[in-house]
Amino acid sequence: MNCPNCKTNNVRLFHDSVWSIENGKVYQCKECTLTFIYPMMSEKEEHEFYKNFNEHIKARGLATGESLENYHNKSLMIAKERMNIVSKYFVDKSKVLEVGSSTGAFLSLLQNCDTSAVEPSDDNREFSKQFITNKTYSLIEEISESEKFDIICMFHVFEHIREPAKFLANCKKLLKENGIILIEVPHIEDPLISIYDIKEFKDFVFQPMHPMIYSVASLEYLFKQNGFSSTEVIYHQRYGLSNHLAWLKYKKPGGDKIFDEIFKEDKEYKKSIEFTKKTDTLFYIVSKV
Repeated sequence: MNCPNCKTNNVRLFHDSVWSIENGKVYQCKECTLTFIYPMMSEKEEHEFYKNFNEHIKARGLATGESLENYHNKSLMIAKERMNIVSKYFVDKSKVLEVGSSTGAFLSLLQNCDTSAVEPSDDNREFSKQFITNKTYSLIEEISESEKFDIICMFHVFEHIREPAKFLANCKKLLKENGIILIEVPHIEDPLISIYDIKEFKDFVFQPMHPMIYSVASLEYLFKQNGFSSTEVIYHQRYGLSNHLAWLKYKKPGGDKIFDEIFKEDKEYKKSIEFTKKTDTLFYIVSKV
């Protein structure tokens, strides 16, 4: 077995199960530290999986059946938190493409930018048009190479991509000189994995829709090999003490209302985790070489 990132066969078993995949395993490369699912879905299996995506989401206990408007409003809260972290990159008149834009929550905050979006969901894409100043697409391959962007951003999208090198080649064609790619991805050093070592969390979080789970080292290798230079790494902790205590107590997702109330002010806890660099999330920003 070879690492899909650096192609070495120097890999180790990282976890012995994958959510919803019989006999699925998780491996980690000892060279570039990429963590990856095996077996990875084929293109046909991936197509069938996403065709029934809502059913899979329900099976994970994450679907609520709420309206697009309600979902958008909740997404807006998360988008504002993201903007607080990366706002310095979105200067006035920037030409921005978001890949996996969902209902357009993040793009709606870019009032002084020229915005475009890639969103495969028809419903989400149609809803998002009210916030987007330029064009919407269902696939990145639909965009003409004559279109050039200052920033291509994606938030919890890159880990879904089964052929990241091919995807980055498409992105590179669409970037202006000195353009940047800004991504937010789950981090393999998530404290529930790297600190608390909760088996049930690993059983839940390793899933077929995330074929690769990145570290800083594996991102650096991937982007460097594909003609990008690292600009900044931001370690961000999304989930707080309440969530971690609930996982420690119940060994499953869902949280705990009492913990939520007691530990709603946990900024110092999150800051402490960010200081260790063992966060659940990474923002990774690169520039075109």
